[in-house]
Amino acid sequence: MDRADRQILEIVQKENQLTHAEIGEQVALSESAVRRRLKALRDSGTIARDVSILKPAGEGVRLIVTLSFEKESREIYDDFDRQISHLPQVLQSYHVSGSVDYILIVHGPDVEWYEEWSKAAFMSNPNIQRFTTHVVWSCKKFETAIPVIE
Repeated sequence: MDRADRQILEIVQKENQLTHAEIGEQVALSESAVRRRLKALRDSGTIARDVSILKPAGEGVRLIVTLSFEKESREIYDDFDRQISHLPQVLQSYHVSGSVDYILIVHGPDVEWYEEWSKAAFMSNPNIQRFTTHVVWSCKKFETAIPVIE
């Protein structure tokens, strides 16, 4: 990956609806060169997905959930990963080090919904020792762009 690729990645992380010509103007490359480079970056997996990020409409509740397991094993973690991969309410899942095993970002309609949902999703799993839920009052910073390092 060269300097031009890194510049292109910085641009498309902030605005992926620019034309190849517009990106080319910013990085001093032709439209066709930008197109080829973007294709290569997608084919290599450097660009994992192109998405649109929606502005929260103010509806629903965002929750940060920490989970700890009774025992630690690859099978337990793999089973849990499979379980939550099918739950659209889980927006993000992080297997972490420290005093908890997982941190989840969950979104749902309201706290009453979450009480029932968490019983089904977490309390029914005998491997989960404890889960703690934090209600998000407001988001002070949300960034998806990853710094592109040389």
